[in-house]
Amino acid sequence: MKCLNKESIAKRAVAFLLVAVMALPLVLGACDRGENQGATADSSAVDVQSFVFPEGFVIGTVDVSGMAYNDALEAVEDGVGASVKAFTIKITAEDKEFEYKNTDFKWSFGVEEALKEAIEFARSDDYTPATETGTAKSVVYSADVSIDVDESSVDAVVDAVAKEIDVKAVDSTFSVDGDEVVISKEKAGKQLDKEDLKLKLGAEILPLASGSKKGPVTIKAVVNEVAPQYKFESLDGEIKLLATYTTYSENTLDGDHNMALALASCNGSVINPGEVWSFNECTGDSNLESLGYRPATVIMNGKFEQGIGGGICQASSTIYNAAIMANMEIVERYCHAYQSSYVPAGRDATIDYPNLDLKLSNPTEYPMYMQCYMENAYLTVNIFGWDDPAFDRIEIESAVDSSTSDSYRASAWRVYYLDDKEVGREELPTSWYDYPKDDDDETTAPTKPKETKPKATKPQATKPKATKPAVTEAPETKPQATKPAETVPTEPVEVTTAPVNTQVPEETSSNEEQIPTATVNY
Repeated sequence: MKCLNKESIAKRAVAFLLVAVMALPLVLGACDRGENQGATADSSAVDVQSFVFPEGFVIGTVDVSGMAYNDALEAVEDGVGASVKAFTIKITAEDKEFEYKNTDFKWSFGVEEALKEAIEFARSDDYTPATETGTAKSVVYSADVSIDVDESSVDAVVDAVAKEIDVKAVDSTFSVDGDEVVISKEKAGKQLDKEDLKLKLGAEILPLASGSKKGPVTIKAVVNEVAPQYKFESLDGEIKLLATYTTYSENTLDGDHNMALALASCNGSVINPGEVWSFNECTGDSNLESLGYRPATVIMNGKFEQGIGGGICQASSTIYNAAIMANMEIVERYCHAYQSSYVPAGRDATIDYPNLDLKLSNPTEYPMYMQCYMENAYLTVNIFGWDDPAFDRIEIESAVDSSTSDSYRASAWRVYYLDDKEVGREELPTSWYDYPKDDDDETTAPTKPKETKPKATKPQATKPKATKPAVTEAPETKPQATKPAETVPTEPVEVTTAPVNTQVPEETSSNEEQIPTATVNY
């Protein structure tokens, strides 16, 4: 049992009363001293089931004379348990007060250790058996028993106080409402200093339990302020529309339904700095009709077939292109078996839950926000975040640069521009596509295009720009009795709106013409 370490309430003492020395040595009925006089035997060798304590042995306040080991153990534990003094401890934290009693804690006693030490003494040369004078019996061995408080019960008290005191800090964040970025105010949180309270309790509990200190005792807990990670000042004026990308659907009504459903599940995603965003985590299992997905055209084993969730790849591909233009890091992406017509070659992102996913990461020091929706047959994705001054726009170039008799390769690049001059270039994941073939007809591969391999470069990294807007102080937060992880301030959150920077360059591509065999319904 894990316990708070503290010196025993009273030092163990062995009191010896002089008794008449018997002329002949006595042999203990339950413990043999052995042939080696003067040697102390190991109590671990004693059969505790058959051991009987001699006359004159007192452990704690219990006379265990004539008791078997297990009976003595039970009797002493009952005795020391009753010896714990009643006490009250009050804890004040902020404007709240909490009261706990001795019964709110669990106790442990060193009874077994005390009994084993008594056995060792009984087997040593220092032991002399008690003698009887009339009805009186002499005390030969007496020892106190230690009392410790179980650490888990102290932790439970500290956690209960923390639950009532802790308030989670609320970060300043933003959302998009029409053509406006809405920024909410941050609010500081509160957190109980658990370690400080635990130490203070440990210093008071044992003296109160032993009676060496009288109660009630009041402990003042330390409550620290928790600063939010993101503040209004850091977001105001820094968050802008980074990229927008739109594709047009020529799919079936069921395919369009699946696209709209997938986009709706991704809409409003906030990707914090360094965080990885997953398309599959947003949509859930897109193979399930129970989640609202319908049968539509999918590619299965190289063939076009009907499958649940068909069409969602256009939603993921639209997000993929917007993410490229917003300078998000591409963590995971896969191309289709056949080229899609709704995006240029090399710029699609297929999904196959749970095997194939689209994963993106936020490389900035600010949150990023994803707005996704479908109107009529148009799929649109807008991504908001920190506007890096190292470049003013990103364009995407893609080209088919290699082919074989039955497949071809497409490459794509993210190109950075500043003042209409290229300042960086990054190669994106390569794509290989098969030529779709009819059952009765072989498709002829096109002439091999000229290969191009631009050198990959990146714009110079820059630090976020500092801003100093006038901002009112955040209102005082109030703790709630609910779980800290779910706590939100009860006061209305102040918001500040800023117009969206709509000057986002249209996406461009050096591969405007699609391969004639590109397909659309998947």
